Amino acid sequence: MKLEKNRKKGFTLIEMLVIIGIIGILSGALITSMSHLKVTAKRARAQAAVSDAYTALNMFLQDPDVGGEWLPSMITALEMDEAVCKALAEAHKLDLSIAEDSANSTSLDRFGFLDEWGRAALKRNPSITEATQKGFDGINIEDHRIQFRLDLNLDGYVDGSEGSPKGLKIRSNVLVWSRGPDGKDDSESSIRYPYDDLISWDHGKVKAEN
Repeated sequence: MKLEKNRKKGFTLIEMLVIIGIIGILSGALITSMSHLKVTAKRARAQAAVSDAYTALNMFLQDPDVGGEWLPSMITALEMDEAVCKALAEAHKLDLSIAEDSANSTSLDRFGFLDEWGRAALKRNPSITEATQKGFDGINIEDHRIQFRLDLNLDGYVDGSEGSPKGLKIRSNVLVWSRGPDGKDDSESSIRYPYDDLISWDHGKVKAEN
């Protein structure tokens, strides 16, 4: 009788395998969930950077001290490079501290205003320079500068002649976007707006150029 009672207190091999399998499934689900949360958080931070750049450029144009005109450096840049960032900072429209990596004391200003993926690459490789701007993971830092297009003739629209993405005519003073994790502008021919880029405009309310 004692032997039978002792056997009932233990786990069989099958029971142990079932428990291990359940733990494995739960662990996999947790890892997948955490990975999804990280991706979502990165995209949220990238969208916030786009919003910051959009606000800064709009405030610059509307500032009466500026005179309601874009600077030549902004017209020719087409992206948030060092010169554009400094011009906005000097006009008190952009706080360059948002481009400061306090952990490594690395100034991101030398590459301009980077999106989340560019910032992460620079954090992993803080010694990267203009001459060697590809990180060890193959990311080209310049590909992750925040992009923009301006309403050059100040008619209230950014259109195809002004380099609007996909030739769209969009009612705005400025369009701003991040190229996303791949660092490339999306170009699906069947889609009239960026596919995984982070954008400042509502792609559902645009007017296609004829």
